Amino acid sequence: MHLVTFERSTDHTPSNGSGSLGDAAMGFESLEPVRPGSHRLGAVVPIGPYAGWLVDLNRSLAIKLAYDDVGAPEVEANSMVPSDMLSFLRLGPAALHAAKTALDFAIETLDCYNAPDFLRAGAVEPADRVSLCAPLPRPGKIVGASHENLPLGASRPEDPTAPRLFLKAPSAVIGPDREILLPAETHRVCCRGALAAVIGVHTRNVSAADALDRVAGYCAANDVRSRDVEDESVARSCDTFAPLGPWLVTTDEISDPTDLGVRSVVSGDVVQLSRTKEMRFSVAQVIAHVSNTMVLEAGDVVLVAAPSGIEASAEQERWIRDGDVIEVEIESLGKLRNYATATGTD
Repeated sequence: MHLVTFERSTDHTPSNGSGSLGDAAMGFESLEPVRPGSHRLGAVVPIGPYAGWLVDLNRSLAIKLAYDDVGAPEVEANSMVPSDMLSFLRLGPAALHAAKTALDFAIETLDCYNAPDFLRAGAVEPADRVSLCAPLPRPGKIVGASHENLPLGASRPEDPTAPRLFLKAPSAVIGPDREILLPAETHRVCCRGALAAVIGVHTRNVSAADALDRVAGYCAANDVRSRDVEDESVARSCDTFAPLGPWLVTTDEISDPTDLGVRSVVSGDVVQLSRTKEMRFSVAQVIAHVSNTMVLEAGDVVLVAAPSGIEASAEQERWIRDGDVIEVEIESLGKLRNYATATGTD
């Protein structure tokens, strides 16, 4: 599944005055209106005439439970597939199974005679009527492996035995098509496309051989940092310096995260062109190393940047400027686009 977090631009009220889903659902418990502005957990319809539309997984499951004559379908749906991604991930594999059920039900229903009621109930939305947020708007924590983006002029061991870790503030997360704010006091801001592995279960002291079994899914990330800030974690934690998206792809759709193409472009300038197999440490090795340092919980994010693949000296690095369009594209994970905007002092 391609899981998303989105916001609606309009509200949805069930299609008749009683609040039920038309004649096909007469007698079932009424559904509350779906209001705009709140975050909703969704999945992308992969096939058919509605391909690319977004299914509201919680809403779709509630309708299915109503059709199945389950008492209090909305309450039951909330317990199985919460609308908040972090709460959803913390429920573990059972929630993923329920989400798959909701997605399959939506696809089947869209092919049936009652699709109009299903649409009016807010179970499915066209992509152009919603705003995508970061798949995980506020992770528990973000841990990255630093072995490429060292401060300018810093020495690096030729063969380190383990990655150097850094923390990135969860408050720095933004979604696709949002602005990366360039602080007024820094002039050297750069970026690097990174593979984000979102943890799905409590993980501690896991081996590299078993580490990928602890992952719920992957998404593209942009590891933005300021070279003018000496502390590595602070340099990466400025507001908006952690774009994630456009969606979280579950592990059943990613057969080999160790060999994915990575491409980063800044206003037409290709600044990164490589593959994840060229990472100094694999995603599994980084997760294992982190888990031996600190516990990882469901909803935590582990970032591993791919090398640039572009031969350039430190002095030739492409600094992000006001007005730049930054795109990070990872094979099978989609394209993450953001816009740079300079900020003044308050």
